[in-house]
This record gives sequence, structure tokens and C-alpha cells, in this order.
Amino acid sequence: MMKLSTTRKESDFYIARVGSKAGMPMWDNYTSNNAFSVESDNPKNDFQIALHLYRSGKLKYYIVGTCQPSLRKRDLEKFLNSHNVSNNTIKDMIFIDNLINTKELEIEKLKELQSAIASKK
Repeated sequence: MMKLSTTRKESDFYIARVGSKAGMPMWDNYTSNNAFSVESDNPKNDFQIALHLYRSGKLKYYIVGTCQPSLRKRDLEKFLNSHNVSNNTIKDMIFIDNLINTKELEIEKLKELQSAIASKK
């Protein structure tokens, strides 16, 4: 069960509530006012559920506003807690996210190597 808050500073993870990325889950809060704090019994699993629902486009129905798209807390909380995502889907998403993180680290190391080579005289 996920519980959303607009006042907590520290949380298990966050979901953007305003802007072009409304509904996107994040491990780190990028601003104090533009994300819901999510409290969860199983953060890694619930993060993947939120990410799956965001990427599937199913949250678009709940995004309101034309100039500044946003999500209502009551709509998002109800939506997140009423959807079931299979364990296989969650496991696959975690596996892919781990691969992405590994590749991003490899890319960073290659960029550092490239910079070191470029700075040689």
C-alpha cells in the first residue's frame, strides 16, 4: 500500500505531481513543492509499479491542466493502490533497470577515460 504526502521531506520515493513529467516516480526529490512523497512497505516493488503505470501511459487520464499539467493526490493514490502489476513484470523491470544502471556507470567511466586522454599533451 502506498501513501502519498505533500508535506514530508524524506520519503521512500517521490512521484512528480506537476509539469511535463507528472506521474513519474523518482528516487530523489528534485524540488520541494513539485512531487508527492511516497511512503511504502515495499519501496522497490512499489516504485516499479508506479514506473510501470507511468510508462504505460495509464496515468495520462488523471493529469489535469493545460498550461501546467498536474496530478491530484486523491486521484493518484487511488489509481496506484487499485492497480495490480504481475510479479513477473516487476521482476523484468527491475532487471532492466539494473542493466541500465550498469551501462550508465560504464558510460561514465568511458567519458572519464575520454577526458583523461583529451587532457594529455
